[in-house]
Amino acid sequence: MMIEKPNRIVNWIRRDAVILLLYLALTIAFTWPLAARLGENWLAIHDVDTFVKLWDQWWLQHHLDTGQPFFYTSDLFYPIGLDLSYHSISWIVAPFSWLLTPLLGPIDAYNITIPWAIFSSGYAAYLLIYYLLQNRLAAFVGGFVFSFSPYFVTHTGGHPDLVHLAPVPLAALALLITLRNGRSRWGIWATAVILAVAAYTSLYIMVFTLLTLGLVFIFVALEQGRWRTGQFWRNSLWIGLVTAVLLAVRLWFIFATPQTLDEVIEAKYDAARYQTDLLALVTPSHLNPIFAPLVEPISDNFNTNKKWPAYLGVVPILLMVVALTWRQKRSEVALWLGTWLLFLLLAAGPVLRFNGVVYSDIVLPAALLSWFPPIRAVGTPDYFLLGLLLPMGILAAYGFAALWQRAAQSSRPQAGQMALLLAIPLLIFELWNGPYRGISAAVHPFYHALAQDPEQFALIELPLGRQESKLYEFYQTVHEKPMVEGLSARTPEEAYRYINANALLRTWDAEVPLNCSFMGEELDTAVTQLLADNFRYVLFHHFDETDYLLTFFEQYEPLVQDAELTVYELSELAQRPFCP
Repeated sequence: MMIEKPNRIVNWIRRDAVILLLYLALTIAFTWPLAARLGENWLAIHDVDTFVKLWDQWWLQHHLDTGQPFFYTSDLFYPIGLDLSYHSISWIVAPFSWLLTPLLGPIDAYNITIPWAIFSSGYAAYLLIYYLLQNRLAAFVGGFVFSFSPYFVTHTGGHPDLVHLAPVPLAALALLITLRNGRSRWGIWATAVILAVAAYTSLYIMVFTLLTLGLVFIFVALEQGRWRTGQFWRNSLWIGLVTAVLLAVRLWFIFATPQTLDEVIEAKYDAARYQTDLLALVTPSHLNPIFAPLVEPISDNFNTNKKWPAYLGVVPILLMVVALTWRQKRSEVALWLGTWLLFLLLAAGPVLRFNGVVYSDIVLPAALLSWFPPIRAVGTPDYFLLGLLLPMGILAAYGFAALWQRAAQSSRPQAGQMALLLAIPLLIFELWNGPYRGISAAVHPFYHALAQDPEQFALIELPLGRQESKLYEFYQTVHEKPMVEGLSARTPEEAYRYINANALLRTWDAEVPLNCSFMGEELDTAVTQLLADNFRYVLFHHFDETDYLLTFFEQYEPLVQDAELTVYELSELAQRPFCP
């Protein structure tokens, strides 16, 4: 009687079932109450950028319905439209949530990408570390440090495209196996495809991946003198060529207009403001309700890291220190320490920021690298902490494996290993970021009324502004009407040509109150132009510091008015002049 051999999937499940279940349970715990709120129109959110990601998944379906060009939309910055070549849409995450929308609805289709980012990234790091160490416990610890850190978890609620970081460890794993094992067609394709997935997920992730693989490549080249062999260079060349072909479609539209590319990079680059506060690296997350009373007086001084806690953890740092003493793995530890230091220097920015104070006279090494386009394009140095987390997780795993080995060789191995296992719940406790934030995704009833109107017309949402437009784009997923403003990750100046040419929009954009001593007929003419261009409603949101707008509407009767929103018909504004 023949006994069938279990297939690879069965073997994989048997091997990693416990690890997968542990990561799944921890993912649910670290994103709680997200799992409990599915189906309740509850939006997991930590930053207004979330609203743009919801627009991305809506726009994919809207593009198919309207037949608009793939990298252009007329629904933002109407009537000129917006070039989306420089938009940070994730061509992996957005289609994934879009495909789930018919099954789960738009909110839960988006929400589900958050635990998936944490779970998949952690397990991908686990696979890489297990390959390096052949120690499951150490690999589990390293994967946890990588994808369950406060910085990682917080960014899932604001920049979900940035935290689908599984391609980084998977690309490193594929590159190591391919270059170490000689010619492998599958290895070449796997490395190139994973690199492409990184780029199509996020260009930031592509940068993190390439920086990591650059150091891994140098390490493997020097290891055992592989750089002297033709096979090493042939494999490397094939990986580069296949990757270039796969990336061509993603990068072509970006590099097609170099002048615009330079413009949008410079507009976004603000390294001196958004660098990492180095004190934040050792300050527990203020979002953890247990630590909050102790650390909030400190974290209140931070700038970027007030929103994005950068705490690395005492346990991971101690494990890193132990890794540095492991002579058996000295060269590998040096590789990952160098990678960790590179990302740390980039995250620190061009000048020192410590405890909320910027020391402009203390220039850091990142200032010497800011000219390099991929690094400059990231714009916000603090994001490089996401690249730092993988080498930190690997180093923590090396430290754990070193201690495990020493405990096994001691006179009381079981006692030593049990004591070491107690570090895992301590690690989980100190990195927990507190309950996951969320809000009701309900929108004003007026937007639902607009959605029922079959006519096509455009809206003016006030106040104008980039941050406000993130919310307005979310509202557009409900009403589906064009609007006068909007944004992309890097909005070219050309998009504001219509707003700047219209006196009324230009005045609102400048946040200038009505002044009849030098305003008048020009504003009335602007209203006529807006009507001719098919704008119908002005929606005035009652945010803070919008009193300057009240001066324009005192004499007009609103169509809708409540504590949240006031709506005016543009035709009503045309009935009488702003300055009688």
